[in-house]
Amino acid sequence: MSKYGMVYLEGDVKEDIEDIIGNTQQKERLEDFFNALENYTTFSERIKKTKLVPNLTMLLYGPPGTGKTSLTRAFAKKYKIPLCVVESDRLVSSLLGDTIKNIRNVMEVASDIANKNKKFLLFFDEIDAIGSERSNVHEVGEIKRAVISFLQTIDEINYKGYPLAIFGATNHQQQLDSAIWRRFTFHLRFDFPNFNLRKNIIESFLNRIKNANINVSSRIYEKIRNEYIKFQTINKELKIALDKDESELIDNLIIEELKSNDNIDGLLYLTHGYSGSDIERGIRVALFKAIGSYHDVTLTYEMLYESLKLVGGTAIHVERQDVLSSSISVDNISETSANQIIISNYEDMLKELPYLIPLIKDISKILKNKKDLQTEYFTGSKELGEFINNLIEISKLLKNKKILKLD
Repeated sequence: MSKYGMVYLEGDVKEDIEDIIGNTQQKERLEDFFNALENYTTFSERIKKTKLVPNLTMLLYGPPGTGKTSLTRAFAKKYKIPLCVVESDRLVSSLLGDTIKNIRNVMEVASDIANKNKKFLLFFDEIDAIGSERSNVHEVGEIKRAVISFLQTIDEINYKGYPLAIFGATNHQQQLDSAIWRRFTFHLRFDFPNFNLRKNIIESFLNRIKNANINVSSRIYEKIRNEYIKFQTINKELKIALDKDESELIDNLIIEELKSNDNIDGLLYLTHGYSGSDIERGIRVALFKAIGSYHDVTLTYEMLYESLKLVGGTAIHVERQDVLSSSISVDNISETSANQIIISNYEDMLKELPYLIPLIKDISKILKNKKDLQTEYFTGSKELGEFINNLIEISKLLKNKKILKLD
């Protein structure tokens, strides 16, 4: 298996589930999955008699650095299930036919191991490399055939009822072939941490540093505490206004509120759009700076702030990539117009509307650059309720008109 990626046995995994802050719902779903996988072999014969053999497949999607791979490794460690994290560059080949051969080989080897070991986990990192949308005009025939081969192999494994769990992870879920979504029974979304989780993540890392007998300035904790109170106050007001708790939406609106008040200082504000991995990288840089202070090895607020600012957050890179890879083309959307509108993966946008609302401000900037597009609907966060309703109505209008082409 090491030919195709990194193989992990129980003792090879460093992280524990408790080390990964947040992702409560994801942990619950994974706990259920691994519990069932643990008992699968015991009940396999009885399950086969029902002719309802479950597909042991799970798709993890969301921004990079949000815990997809590390959390899977941690659960595999807890349940003592060996796994192989398959790296896409070891599967995809420039030689005709080799990609398909590699996909089939890795599946066959994994199936043999699963049968002998009674359980095994195959984790396809960046699964979009072998599972991208076949209708995409940019994809060559080799990749299209690879997608078909991958789907057929999964079907074969599921049909035979092997005790092989197949996980796929992607940062580009909008590029996945629709058949990939259907082959994976469970879909688990990972997101950027909200302000509450960011506070817990930062303090967790700081406590590790203190436990290693390295000084951490008390000013850091004080500044975080004061900023957290400010966030909570705005959070409470927004929850009352919206009459429901949408943590991602609330987090984005808090940032907008702080921007409007020109009150934009602090670690929680700075790390908006940072993944847990981004925060960890920033703290590593800050720690490196601290140990460079020969006379007084103390991690200061300034060191931490500048280090986190230096590493940057994943969100901005994801947004830039989405903008660069999008194919939004708008001529006119008036009632009488039959001009064509092209919006890549628009169906996904409708389906993911609750998660996309925080990004509408950036989407509206893109749309406003199109001269013929009416943008009076994009009114900003102060009129959020009316804005959301208008957005839904616009979506319905576009779906009902023969002026929308789904790419």
